[in-house]
Amino acid sequence: MKYVCLSLILAFMTGLSTGNEPLYDGEIRHFFTHALLAQTDIAFQDDVIEQGYITPKEFVSFLDQAYQNGYALVDIEDTYTVEGRTAMRKSFSFPSDKKPLILSFDDLTYPSDLSGKGMVDKLVVSDNRIGTVSTAGGALISYENECIPLLETFIAKHPDFSPYGARGILFMTGKEGIFGYRTEKDSASRMSETERVKPIVAALKDRGWKFGCLSYAYRNMKNLSAEEMREDLAKWKAEVEPLVGGTKYFAYPFGEWAIGEECRDERHKQLEEFGYKVFFGIGAKPYYTKLPLKGEKKVLYMDRAPLDGISLRERRAIYFPVFDTRIAYDGERKVPFS
Repeated sequence: MKYVCLSLILAFMTGLSTGNEPLYDGEIRHFFTHALLAQTDIAFQDDVIEQGYITPKEFVSFLDQAYQNGYALVDIEDTYTVEGRTAMRKSFSFPSDKKPLILSFDDLTYPSDLSGKGMVDKLVVSDNRIGTVSTAGGALISYENECIPLLETFIAKHPDFSPYGARGILFMTGKEGIFGYRTEKDSASRMSETERVKPIVAALKDRGWKFGCLSYAYRNMKNLSAEEMREDLAKWKAEVEPLVGGTKYFAYPFGEWAIGEECRDERHKQLEEFGYKVFFGIGAKPYYTKLPLKGEKKVLYMDRAPLDGISLRERRAIYFPVFDTRIAYDGERKVPFS
């Protein structure tokens, strides 16, 4: 008995859950973003970049407000179970005074077309911490300008924001490697870059981060043939999966999906053959259900609310239960809050 009491005391002191909380089967919020605008003085010079991304200041404000409003991270793996070839949502233990939140992050590859646009260059592991390096910043290591180290720091300060040790889902492409390392097949430095990125992936997994597929080349599914879909998925499996491991999670590029009546679309069949079980789109409101809307529903699907300059300006009312976008909005942006 004394050991049980001690574990309860430790859980209370650290903010961690004991696993004895009531089952939850209600609404689950899911937000996603991309690489952060580490250098706003550079990033805000490009209107497209300014609209499509958020700053470290905005991301931290989002985290802080979500936490203050009673939200806490849940691991996607706790929310579903696989039955045969399909996944089904399930109830899960969660603290009664918290509301579940899932975070995901798309395409942290730091590709060549974004080089010099205000993002960092790559992730690194230093002093057992995950940080970033930016050449424009003098190649100094930072823990304050990208989503992964910022979330790690926030959880360290507020352990009850992650009562079961959840982090987020990293949805990866592969055409220009991962995390700033050129691990793609055609890269001349592929072998050395692969060795350099391995400790980063290991550190992420050790901390509870999950990985998902965003396709290999980030192409709209609706514009692909079944054969092109297969080729894209095969490249991801050959080049990215050996680095990050297998995954059941697929996020549709641009949020565009093609399932077909009773899941008969040949492109969707390719996704099933490659082992994907849980699918993610883009939508401002919580939506976790089975698709298609007509016919037999087989696909477990979740919408993700985007965090970018446009959504901060235009979706205040929709996002307000989680955070106030006006408070989060970076005053240095060229476009004023509306």
